[in-house]
Amino acid sequence: MKYKKNSIKILFMVILILVIGFSVNFADTNYKIKYICEGSDFETPVYIISSKIETPVVMIMSGTHGNEPAGIAAVKKMKDNINIQKGTLIFIPNANIIACEKEMRSYPEGINLNRVYPGKKDGNDVEKIAYEIFNLMKSFHVDFLFDLHESREFYKINPQNYGQTIVLDCYDDDFLKICSGIQERLNRDISNEQEKFEILIKPIEGCATYAASCQLGIPSFTFETCRKLPFPSRVAIQETLIKMVLEHVGLME
Repeated sequence: MKYKKNSIKILFMVILILVIGFSVNFADTNYKIKYICEGSDFETPVYIISSKIETPVVMIMSGTHGNEPAGIAAVKKMKDNINIQKGTLIFIPNANIIACEKEMRSYPEGINLNRVYPGKKDGNDVEKIAYEIFNLMKSFHVDFLFDLHESREFYKINPQNYGQTIVLDCYDDDFLKICSGIQERLNRDISNEQEKFEILIKPIEGCATYAASCQLGIPSFTFETCRKLPFPSRVAIQETLIKMVLEHVGLME
């Protein structure tokens, strides 16, 4: 009987410690939701997780193209299951929310969100999305941005497609070293050559990372997995990338 009482007491203490631990984590972290394009058909949630030390600020986007689901799934999962030690983390899971709902590359068709940055306040619906995201970057003084994408083919098979690449819009020696370290870690456990990641420096005017890099001086890259890989594998790769970047900039240990 005494043994049983001691066991119950120990179990209670363990539960109490866990509860206190989780309470401290949530007390030290502020989680809020704001909206871009509020009141329109394109009203889109933005999830902001901030610690007591508000910098650095990292923005992670997905859903620029609605038919590229792995990044969207990774961001949606991680926004609800992540603790940060410092800094501010901004998640935009569905940058073009209607394209994501319809599983279309672009909506309306023919207007590519990733070609209209920095957008226009009084432009068409897609230009307004870009304008509001661009202004989020400015208002939060974003220190680092990456945009999650997918491609239908491996870059090493057809360089017209960007599957398995890290794409930079401008050359910066220090930032290139950071991306090279990420590339090396990603490739460490990949045996198939065509599935290994390449770093490309290919400026694409009008895309989110180009506007961030060239107009705001924010270190940015586009990350592309290949849709020929199984969906769970692609989601896992996207999650791994997010964790690597957050570890590198110090938001996570």
